[in-house]
Amino acid sequence: RVQHAPSMPSMRRRTRFGALALALFAPAAAHAASLHEMTEVSAASGVLTTTIVVDEYTASFTEAVSGSAFSYKTRGYNPLGTTMTDRMAVGPTLRFSAGDTVKVTLDNDLAANPGTTTTMNSMHSPGTTNLHTHGLHVDSDDPQDNVYVTVAPGETWEYTYSIPSDHAAGTHWYHAHFHGNTALQVGNGLVGVIVVKDANDEIPTDLAALSELVLMVQKLEPYKIQQIAGEFQDGGDGWTQSGNVGLSDGDSYWTVNGQINPTATVTQNQWTRVRVAYSSLESAADITLVDSDSLGCEWKLLAKDGIYVDNAPRALTTAHVAPGNRFDFVVKCTSAGTFTLAAAAEAGGGPGGGPGGPGGRKLLQTAETLMTFTVSASDATAAGDLTVFTPKKPVYLQDVYDETLHSVTHVSHTLNFARADGGCAVSFDGASRSYNGVSHGDMPVGSVQAWQISGNDKHPFHIHINSFQLGSDVVDASGYYQTGDWHDVFYRPTDVTASKIYFPVDQHTGKAVLHCHFLEHEDKGCMAYLDITGSDDTRVDGKTASALIETFVEDNTATGETDSAAARVFGGFITLAAAAIPAAMLAA
Repeated sequence: RVQHAPSMPSMRRRTRFGALALALFAPAAAHAASLHEMTEVSAASGVLTTTIVVDEYTASFTEAVSGSAFSYKTRGYNPLGTTMTDRMAVGPTLRFSAGDTVKVTLDNDLAANPGTTTTMNSMHSPGTTNLHTHGLHVDSDDPQDNVYVTVAPGETWEYTYSIPSDHAAGTHWYHAHFHGNTALQVGNGLVGVIVVKDANDEIPTDLAALSELVLMVQKLEPYKIQQIAGEFQDGGDGWTQSGNVGLSDGDSYWTVNGQINPTATVTQNQWTRVRVAYSSLESAADITLVDSDSLGCEWKLLAKDGIYVDNAPRALTTAHVAPGNRFDFVVKCTSAGTFTLAAAAEAGGGPGGGPGGPGGRKLLQTAETLMTFTVSASDATAAGDLTVFTPKKPVYLQDVYDETLHSVTHVSHTLNFARADGGCAVSFDGASRSYNGVSHGDMPVGSVQAWQISGNDKHPFHIHINSFQLGSDVVDASGYYQTGDWHDVFYRPTDVTASKIYFPVDQHTGKAVLHCHFLEHEDKGCMAYLDITGSDDTRVDGKTASALIETFVEDNTATGETDSAAARVFGGFITLAAAAIPAAMLAA
């Protein structure tokens, strides 16, 4: 075994998963298993230390409706044994705070590669791996979020992430990211959730006190993975292609925390917080809350891609997620019973446009149940509306989309995902090419970028390290996308207008990797990087962190006085006339 970087004490964690509900490929699946709470590793005294093992195993299932069985070869983080029956492996949830040090030993127990061919933008080296901390605002060089690291079969790699002291709280995730097999490995399920904990002054106390569920949602397509495995250099990926039973063209299914349609319990008349990370080979999804029994359920949006929205909790009807997106919500029901989360998947158009043929995105299937919630009866006092708030924001999440309003100077560029063999190519300022290992240009650290972006209606755009903000040209009748929202993946629905993104290039120099998050497209060349130049720790001139602002409406009915609005800044109060606060800020 070869070990890279200074060795450190480590522990090998094997994760046990509860049984899956056996309802594959059935839109109205029966549910049985309680939601599995993924193994969680938390920081202690400012340090998180863990080992994540990458290994092969056989996933074996029995289909509930017909009783037929199928199985296939796959890969996972910390799988339990060589066969997992009616369950999938999911990596441990990593939970830590701003300012912590996170030490991860990645232990690659995969079989040797079938050969040594590593042709650029081809499928190759199925046993090689690495790790990407998707959403974290950390350095892109060793020993942190360097996706150019190569961890060969039989090797280990020591990652040490220095989480900035002002890192925002949020829900993120990690996954394999070796160029040439990212689709195979993430499609196998090499994924896990990251939670950066809320600081005491970051969100209102009523939200901080809520019970919480963490969900890793995956749309798994084992038959498609077989096809990808057959494209690998040196004779294909033998592991994935061998010993598969009962798979048919187009087979896919949804899992939550490695289970199919599990059941979670929430309490009547009480709010519950839910964190969701979404992974798929090539399918965006519209996720909805289905209250078929009229339980008086309501859900509201807290955050997208690990960053709180302004004036949260915000009205929510449908969560639009592409591979890589996250969203946090709160939910409350006034009656006991059951409700579900459902997902309808869609994909983009065709080779050079996305999966599904040229001519735009198409619906892949009708809405299917992701999971079932049981609302347990309670006679406790019903919870009222949660405090509406705009979160404490660090320097790198200050508004920058308007030069005049935000006192910034924009550096303008254009980016387009252009049609190309294998899916797409990156066109930056008119220079279009498939990935060739050469930088597309420079971005000075401390600058504010303003990009005109196109092609992301067919290819989800993702950039590492620095999240980006939507500007004032957003038009979305559903309200899910709004001016000022932050993302790190943006797959624009066809009925949404949003052509520009803005972001500060904050603190970290090195490579800023960007790509289509349909990962087969990334493997085949729809990827690029820009060099971030200058000195580390440089920030945008004049920008400072902002404090938590809580907004609420005073109920003066009993006194006969006119209702008024107030905004509370952490550490003090500012009382405002109700008319001075936009209606959206007062919406509960």
